[in-house]
Amino acid sequence: MTGLQWMYGSDLPLINITFARQINARELLDRMGVDQETVAVRGPDDFHYDLGGHLYTSDGYVVSAGHYRAWAWAWEHGSWKGVEDRGLLLRASIGTAALELHASEKPGMDFRYAENGRLVTGLNTMNLFKRTGTDPHRFDPEIHALGARLEEGEYGPGGSLGLFYKLAENLGVGLPLDDLNNRPVLSGRLLPPPSR
Repeated sequence: MTGLQWMYGSDLPLINITFARQINARELLDRMGVDQETVAVRGPDDFHYDLGGHLYTSDGYVVSAGHYRAWAWAWEHGSWKGVEDRGLLLRASIGTAALELHASEKPGMDFRYAENGRLVTGLNTMNLFKRTGTDPHRFDPEIHALGARLEEGEYGPGGSLGLFYKLAENLGVGLPLDDLNNRPVLSGRLLPPPSR
């Protein structure tokens, strides 16, 4: 499977992924504010041994990171630093482009795309489809091509998750399921946002 295909139709109650183009996974973690003492390449067993006690806790800030084509990815396991720290995406995008995908059980989805430290497009289904950024309609041609009419509450055949996954894939992002679950990748703990 390529891109985010394994995520379509998966029962993933919480998703918090940050992507950045043309930087490596370590640089992405640095920009996200990783605790340097916790970063290591870990296989699944070491990951669970070293970080398992912090998984899926609100203050755990456990993250895995890797690469897919020209993009680095970082998956937050449980904590929501990308949501709590609104400057995280902007820092990740300095000198490049970055994307955040957030989803919760509500259901709600947040798609935020930034370039060179500025939010270009933010699409949020949780606030009656709120748009933000310097170019909030940047992806409208792609959105319409996918059969969605957002202002009318119509997300197309894949629903809001499918629409936002497809928009992300159109940018070239991906996250191999084997990298997330079975292969050694970088992992560690992010430092809590300043407000914590």
